[in-house]
Amino acid sequence: MKKRWIAMSLTIVCLAGVGYYLYPVSETDNTLPVITASIGTIEKQAVAVGQIVPAHSVQIKSQIEGIVGEVYHQEGDNVEVGTPLFKIRPNPTPARLTQAMTELMASEAELESSQIQRDNLKRLVAQKIVPENYGQYIEAKAKVKRAIADLQQKQQNLDLIRSGESSIGASKLTSTIFAPISGTVLNLKVEVGEPIISTESSQSATEMMSLADMKDMIFKGSVSEHDAAQLHVGMPVTLILAPYSEQELTGILKKVAVQSEKLNATTSNNNQSFDNGFEVEVGDIQFPEGITIRSGFSATAQITLKKAESVTTIPERVLQFEGETPEVLVADESKQGFHTKPVKLGLSDGINVEVISGLSDGDEIVDSSMMGGPNV
Repeated sequence: MKKRWIAMSLTIVCLAGVGYYLYPVSETDNTLPVITASIGTIEKQAVAVGQIVPAHSVQIKSQIEGIVGEVYHQEGDNVEVGTPLFKIRPNPTPARLTQAMTELMASEAELESSQIQRDNLKRLVAQKIVPENYGQYIEAKAKVKRAIADLQQKQQNLDLIRSGESSIGASKLTSTIFAPISGTVLNLKVEVGEPIISTESSQSATEMMSLADMKDMIFKGSVSEHDAAQLHVGMPVTLILAPYSEQELTGILKKVAVQSEKLNATTSNNNQSFDNGFEVEVGDIQFPEGITIRSGFSATAQITLKKAESVTTIPERVLQFEGETPEVLVADESKQGFHTKPVKLGLSDGINVEVISGLSDGDEIVDSSMMGGPNV
């Protein structure tokens, strides 16, 4: 019995060996990742990041110092040129008011003295004691005129200090500030009762309000110096606004700055590392109907520098380099499943690249980025 079991065991082992020899276990599937070269379009673009802003805006400042007496319009209001915006109430210091009054009284005294001198000489002329063209008489008459002009100036100055209102001939000086352009109030930076600094002061004048024509909006942004060298006015531009990222707007490049802006400051103590940015402006923007545009919307402008249409393209990730020569792995029926082939490249957009020669539409190449290397 025992011998029979031993014989059966040996028979099973022999049969298993023969089966393994005749029907070996299939090898692991080593299928290579393959992609196909295709016909497409490659665009090289300059990208500018910036904002949508009014083409023309002004800051409202006062020519006289004082306190905001009245505010006639609020943020978001539409105003026409000449519309009253503010009323300024003068708030002179006691010393300044006293000085203005003293100067006025001095001018009055000077005028009175000049008139007496002129009248005395006028009587002498009437009595024919001196001729009418007597030099002192002519000078006395001129002195009276100068004194009258000085008195008027001192009176106007005092009126402005006291009330902010005065007149010079047919012209009227007023403390009311009017809109210099038609547009929309972008912001209001002062309130009633707030003191302001005038444009005549040695200090920076108080910005009271900003006005802009919201019907004429442009894009302002910056591009790198490498892109700026290839830009010129009149190029078509595609714009994407942050609040409406699903819509593409079109415009025309209107300006490329002549002088650069420094985008990045020095990054180390010894080496200056910075990129020169150049401001660009895009106008003639076609805004779709029904969307709200506000000053300051973030936007991205894409400007096509070069374009290759209906060309053979492949992803850049599949490229390998032998020295400076670009190569691809072309799928074949060999044991390793591919062979290297040099290619000549054209325009690239950073993701896909144009193949000038070496590949055709429909050629299969191995995606080496999905492999450990070309020899895997």
